[in-house]
Amino acid sequence: MLTNAGRDLSRIDYRALGVDAQAQYDIAKRFTQQAEEALKAKNLPFAEQLADKAAALAAQLLKR
Repeated sequence: MLTNAGRDLSRIDYRALGVDAQAQYDIAKRFTQQAEEALKAKNLPFAEQLADKAAALAAQLLKR
């Protein structure tokens, strides 16, 4: 999930997004960073939740 979210976010042109979509992008990016930190801390359930949220937001942004 984390890899998918990162891949999807990298395919999005941030400058082409509206203000609300940019905010969603920023949140998704933050979720991926927090998920990576949770993985390093070996908090797998929390990392999974964050990665899932990031992937969902990234997928929504790709549809725009």
